[in-house]
Amino acid sequence: MNIVTIANRLPVRMGADGWELSPGGLVTALRPVMAAHSGAWVGWDGGTRGIPATMPDLSVRLLPIKMTATQVRQYYHGAANATLWPLLHDAIEKSRFERAWWRSYQGVNNIFADAAMTALRDRPDALAWVHDYHLMLVPARIRERRQDQPIGFFLHVPWPPPDIFARLPWRQEVLFGLLGADVVSFHTEGYRRNFVRTCGRLLAGTGVQIHGPQITLPDRRVVTTTSAPISIDAAELARLAAAPETGRDIEAIREQFAGRALLLGVDRLDYTKGIIERLLAVEMLLERRADLRRGLAFLQIAVPSRDDVLEYRNLRATVERHIGRINGRFTEPGSDVPIHYLYRGLPPPQLAAYYAAADALLVTPLIDGMNLVAKEYVIVQHARHGSGSLVLSEFTGAAAELREAVPCNPFDVEGLSYRIEHALGLQAGIRRNALATMARRIRGHDVHRWVTGQLAEIESRGAAPAGTSAGAAR
Repeated sequence: MNIVTIANRLPVRMGADGWELSPGGLVTALRPVMAAHSGAWVGWDGGTRGIPATMPDLSVRLLPIKMTATQVRQYYHGAANATLWPLLHDAIEKSRFERAWWRSYQGVNNIFADAAMTALRDRPDALAWVHDYHLMLVPARIRERRQDQPIGFFLHVPWPPPDIFARLPWRQEVLFGLLGADVVSFHTEGYRRNFVRTCGRLLAGTGVQIHGPQITLPDRRVVTTTSAPISIDAAELARLAAAPETGRDIEAIREQFAGRALLLGVDRLDYTKGIIERLLAVEMLLERRADLRRGLAFLQIAVPSRDDVLEYRNLRATVERHIGRINGRFTEPGSDVPIHYLYRGLPPPQLAAYYAAADALLVTPLIDGMNLVAKEYVIVQHARHGSGSLVLSEFTGAAAELREAVPCNPFDVEGLSYRIEHALGLQAGIRRNALATMARRIRGHDVHRWVTGQLAEIESRGAAPAGTSAGAAR
């Protein structure tokens, strides 16, 4: 099967030893696609030069998109990340609506669609698979150029309720842009229902009809909406967890934090991740439990994100200010600080070692499309026969699958501090049983199954003629 993947960024970066696959969640999830299927990946080159045409062991051809500085500022930093990102995350931060940004978003989406069509013309049997909020107009742009092209779209972030999405001045164009696909997919059933409700409300009077998960357009073409939670390569992560070098790193971490329970947070530095609320909850726990000031350590790994944007630089400064203040309050003479902080990403073996060594992982986003870190922790802990606790925000997509985790409401900071305390106090047998149940569920719905299901759905729906019902299309 040939697949043309269209995403904001190419899946490569320049590392210390040359070009390598990027570490982001989308690339990690789609690596099995690139390894198992031929095709192409259309994406922004990030302003770098010398990007290779292919990567070793992958049959996917890389097709870079170049952008001007104005396009990067208006399309990427503006429309995508200052308008759509906060809007899709329930407007936790206020969106900015700038018409110049929107025009740039339209123009860049056209550029991506043109590049995708070039790749598709060379691969007439290929599926087009468009990803995420940066490119929500691309499905319709491809459909305009080739009516019978099988197209899928996957949104890697939440979809908000209709009342929130209705704030977007260009709401109908975005909705019709997405409905250019044969299949529009979301992480959870809640996000899918929000999208269908949004179409029903904001496209009323346009001839669009809603029939359960199917949306019929005025030309009688049927679009299917699905919920398909993305996952991880569980077998590969378990292998990494059991590797000898990972074991050596685990011993070094345990020696560093000997005699203390280790709490861990692993996040991209973003205001949706609830890092500040997490720090304040740890502070409340240390206030309430003086015995834990020597017996507890919290390590926050914050992966740099958009640090050329003022709001994100301010967030980093606020996080680091809280860490300094809390350490100043609770570090006792002759003792280590209670909060440790790494502002960088870690290579997978080292990250797996931290997962294995941590007594609890705190995953406390205010809202998150899925959160693969939670799944990675469960698999590593189970592979190492650990007994760690997962404290998981109820506002993550992962919460629908990982029901045995310790649930929390990150908006209730004091309540979060009690949930952390509860997680640390659970009996080891209860924690192991929870990990085993969650690990079994993750292995049964790993990234390979996600990819296979998504591609089969796009292939079957894309083959259905206009006006064919979803059931008949199978």
